[in-house]
Amino acid sequence: MIMYEFKMRLKYMDYSDKLNGYWEEGYHYYMEFRNEKLIVRDYRRRIELETNVSYDADRLESGERTIITLENNILSRTGDGEMMSEIKELAYENDELKMLYNYIVMGETLYTLTKKDGGPFSHIIIRDEEFIDKLQGVWEEWSINGKGKFPLVITGNSVYCFGSKKKFHVVSYTYDNDNVYIVPEDLTLNDFGGFTRICVYPDMLTTTMMVYDMSMPLSVFARENMLDKIEVPQAAKQVPVNVMMNRNTHNPDMASIGMMGMDQFIQNINKKEEVDGNIKNKPVNNAGDHIKFCPSCGYKLPEERLKFCAECGERLDKY
Repeated sequence: MIMYEFKMRLKYMDYSDKLNGYWEEGYHYYMEFRNEKLIVRDYRRRIELETNVSYDADRLESGERTIITLENNILSRTGDGEMMSEIKELAYENDELKMLYNYIVMGETLYTLTKKDGGPFSHIIIRDEEFIDKLQGVWEEWSINGKGKFPLVITGNSVYCFGSKKKFHVVSYTYDNDNVYIVPEDLTLNDFGGFTRICVYPDMLTTTMMVYDMSMPLSVFARENMLDKIEVPQAAKQVPVNVMMNRNTHNPDMASIGMMGMDQFIQNINKKEEVDGNIKNKPVNNAGDHIKFCPSCGYKLPEERLKFCAECGERLDKY
């Protein structure tokens, strides 16, 4: 009798190794299954959802289409707490995951995820042991008029610069082994108080800054005895470039005041209502036409065709 009950328990599986592991959609979404646990990440590999799941593991193992039930399927909510985006249905089918995504602004989109070796950060090579010792100490800011006012200081695996102190990793990417970068220790972030990352060169460190659509030139740091010897990138010698108005973005922000100047900021604010109104009243793009505004966020697109929106990441080649 005991043996019979044991065999009966073996007959029905709770979870399947066919599903357990790491799945990629390729750009928008990444999933990890660990038995009853599901982690969903966005395009930056940040966690959007952690929840429990259930499904018919025997059905899945047999190769049949299998619905995966999520205890929580909400990916994002509005400020009022209402659902903004959700996983409407998740199913295993033909060794793929089919995710029916629903966004209240755009409606439904079907994403296909395939199983991959590794995990969400398998494209990143951590090179701390190779580089951290070489980076220790003070790096002086280069300026066109000589040494700048704000040094960059590295102590252990912490970097301090312009009032921001954060822990970091030294990394390169599997598709770009030769270039080395300092990035935040939390690999889901890309910010050092405004810097997206710090590039490592033999005799200097360089930084770039993005604030919304504001592209700032390189900042350069070097050892004090190398300030007059390094070959400074030409971009670091240029004045800040305000691309906000050129790209007709409709999202000026207070964070940009220091870079564009108060007068320019006020001009942008005055134009905001007009630009927003044009976007809201924009007719639906006709089939076959090159879309001029992102259907997801309203961002004005350049003339050349893009695969993804630079503002929100929406896939554009499907429109």
